[in-house]
Parts: sequence; C-alpha cells; structure tokens
Amino acid sequence: MALPKYDQIASDLRGRIVRGELAPGAGLPSERELVERWNVARATVVRALDVLRQEGLIETRQGTGSTVRPRIPLARTAGERYATSVATGQVYTAGEYAEIVSAEIIPAPDDVAAGLDVDPGTPVVRRHRVTFEGEAPTATSYSWFTAEVGEAAPRLLLRERVREGTTRYVEMQTGRRPHTGRDWWAARLATDEELALLRLDGPAAVSEVRHAAYDAEGRVLAYEVGINPGGRWSRSDEYSMVD
Repeated sequence: MALPKYDQIASDLRGRIVRGELAPGAGLPSERELVERWNVARATVVRALDVLRQEGLIETRQGTGSTVRPRIPLARTAGERYATSVATGQVYTAGEYAEIVSAEIIPAPDDVAAGLDVDPGTPVVRRHRVTFEGEAPTATSYSWFTAEVGEAAPRLLLRERVREGTTRYVEMQTGRRPHTGRDWWAARLATDEELALLRLDGPAAVSEVRHAAYDAEGRVLAYEVGINPGGRWSRSDEYSMVD
C-alpha cells in the first residue's frame, strides 16, 4: 500500500537531510517548487513540512521559508568505539556510560540472521543497552553474536558493562581480530519503546545504524543495530578496522 503523498514528500526530504544533501542551515525547496514537483495541493506540502518540524529536522520563519536545523555532533559508530577501546582500554569517552537493559540468548530474527550469516531462528546472543552522556540518553543499541562466540565470551550474557567494549572483548576471548567494518543507516520514525528509552516526544525521527565487524577471513564477528535521536546522524561506509 502506497504511503500518502505528504508522507512521501516528508520521507524524501528526510532522507536528503540525513544523507547530508541538505546541510544544516540550507533552505528546503519552496512550497511552490514542491507543489509542482509532486503535483499535489499546497495543503499536502504544508502537512509534509509540518511532519519534519515536529521531528525537529527543520524550522520555518516568516519570509525565509524552511531551513534544516543545526545538528548535534555525529553519533559515534561501533567501529569508532572499537578504535577508542583499542587506544584507551575503554569503549566510552569521559561523561559517557551505558546501562545494560538485557543480555540473553534468543532465536535470531530474519534481519539479524542475515547479518550474522546464520539461519533464521538459530540461537544467538543479544545485548541491549542505552548509552548516556551525563543524564541524557543519546542512543539505544543491540549487539548480536553467534552462540559460538557467546560460549567463548561468557561476559556477553551478563547484565554488566564490558568496559573495553563487546567487540574488543570478543577479540580478546576468541583471538579473532576485527579486520573490516561496514555500516548501513536509515532514517525513520521512532517506535514507542524508543521514544521512552530516549526520552523523546513523539513523533520523532531517529537514525538506525547497522554495523558489522568481519575478521580477516571475512566471517562476521559482531553485528550491531544502533538507534540515535534525530540530529545525531552517522555515516554509511565500509572501512578497515586494523592499523
């Protein structure tokens, strides 16, 4: 079923903002331009822009039109946290900490099974956390590992912080060093659970960043899904994780 036109317009502009095509401070296309491009009534365009204002992505001023709001600095990816762990022995920087929501073995959902290269329903390890800077939640994330990795790294199943970071800990326990990392991202609206965990007023936009770390043989070592509030967008890239 096709999305309503106003949702299609909002989704298109949201994606351009997230990808950096519309930078902070940049003006959005005028209402007239959007009306002509999408062949819709002005009321439809106004509704689409209102969605983006509610998500905190744009602001509108009389006489100047709508512009992209300034962003909070980029959220750190799992690969960047791994690099911090290797350099300092701790995954978090000053002022950052995480609360572990759960650490358990569950059947792999289809998307996670594809990320870990296992069959759907295969038992896998899932760690769910919320990351804070001071008192403010800045992200919620899920780290996933195969049962084989879980057996070699038993602290993954404890609801305790792994100060060196889960990927670094897995490397130390298994001898499998991350060699290549890959990130994918998408922009979407937060779920009710994410609104509560991140203390957001809905509706609110979030970025979803999926990260996979591969060893030198190309086997998946860790798979992570991170959700960041709107404004803390990250990058999509493939990169080396070795010096």
